[in-house]
Amino acid sequence: MKKCFLVFCFGLFFLAFHVMQGQVLLAKWTFPTGNPTDSLADGGLPVNLTMAIRTEGGTSAIDFSKNGATTKAAQATGWDNGAMTKYWVIRLNTVGYEMLKLSSKQQTGGNNPGPRDFMVQYRIGTTGTWADVPNSTMITANNWTSALLDSIDLPEPCKNQSSLYLRWIMTTNINSTGGTLTSNGINKIDDIYITGKAISTAVETNLIIPGFTVSPNPSTGPVTISSPVVISSIEIIDMSGRNVYTEKAVCKNSLTIHPLLIKGNYLILTHFITGQTVVKQFVVKEP
Repeated sequence: MKKCFLVFCFGLFFLAFHVMQGQVLLAKWTFPTGNPTDSLADGGLPVNLTMAIRTEGGTSAIDFSKNGATTKAAQATGWDNGAMTKYWVIRLNTVGYEMLKLSSKQQTGGNNPGPRDFMVQYRIGTTGTWADVPNSTMITANNWTSALLDSIDLPEPCKNQSSLYLRWIMTTNINSTGGTLTSNGINKIDDIYITGKAISTAVETNLIIPGFTVSPNPSTGPVTISSPVVISSIEIIDMSGRNVYTEKAVCKNSLTIHPLLIKGNYLILTHFITGQTVVKQFVVKEP
């Protein structure tokens, strides 16, 4: 029994630490199979697994069967006359995350050189304005290292957004050998990763306060949190690190909440007027 308790406490601490400190994978495109379904993100938060990469501006259809940096890659032609109008683009959800970082790789064709010059821009929502991502300009070549972005910082406005767009846009009509870009010029993209740190109130320690209860647990409905110490606020964090429920300005010893959560495991962070925090694992079951 003691061993099980220690394992549970360690797991709870790990989850709290992950929420505080960990860089979480939000979405990735690595094109592992060579099939058209590779247009969808193949890793990251569940909300992002239906997000697809595409091109805009009039390129060819994307071919997912071509060799990539490790497995396959996304390839397109038809980049001619596309300066500042043709680009790769993805959309993702970053709600609950900050300190976002982006990695990607691009390659041009050897016998059919594609666009030489690219940069990354971002847009918030469908009506936002495209803005440059600092330190994202690239010069492509017939390799996977020349146009490499390695965990560059995305700007502050990208954090905590339900609809963030990123695009890799060609900025000149020059091909990778210095000539004029033609319609058969090839550009590939691969190994796109976006990570972020969960936004959460710091959890410094998992206190034990006699008389503190979360009941019922597991629950199928309302939950009551009681404590001899006055509660200041409540947060509920899911296992991906997202804040899914907040109750502020509580200022009492007992609170019944109706979080309407889906089945799964959560952490309840109970903050007290003393500045202390208790972290409690919480399970939601189907009614």
